[in-house]
Amino acid sequence: MFWRVAIVVFLLDQLTKFWATTTLVLDQPHPVLPPYFYLTLTHNTGIAFGMLEGRGWLTIPLTLGVAIGLIWYYYRHKPSRGVQLLMGLLLGGALGNFVDRIRLGYVVDMFEIPMWPVFNVADMAITCSLLGLTALQFWGARAEEPVRATEEPPR
Repeated sequence: MFWRVAIVVFLLDQLTKFWATTTLVLDQPHPVLPPYFYLTLTHNTGIAFGMLEGRGWLTIPLTLGVAIGLIWYYYRHKPSRGVQLLMGLLLGGALGNFVDRIRLGYVVDMFEIPMWPVFNVADMAITCSLLGLTALQFWGARAEEPVRATEEPPR
């Protein structure tokens, strides 16, 4: 499941970015459900939420480290299907934005909700993954209590 989810997210992200760059005009909002949702093509040269404008290249080594760590964890620990789903979302999203930074020098964003930074499919996948992984840490399956022997085992 890990690889399938990562590939689907990556392809969906890249296809929506291709569509946005060939259809939308840069920085010109296209109303979809005004005043709640617009399609607005932007080029993000920063990192999450537009922070560190012009320093998005800092995420390149971080993304490589995350990708290697996720792949290592997948093969080393064989996580549950739910964790594989969340890890696949994270890997697919991270690689989608990584490809933009390498190829274009910026990340293509297009979904705009007023009072929130413009985002893309990769951003949604990364956010959902991190929320899910965090939730698992707080409310996920707990390890079973060890069974205590009430009597000595036979000799």
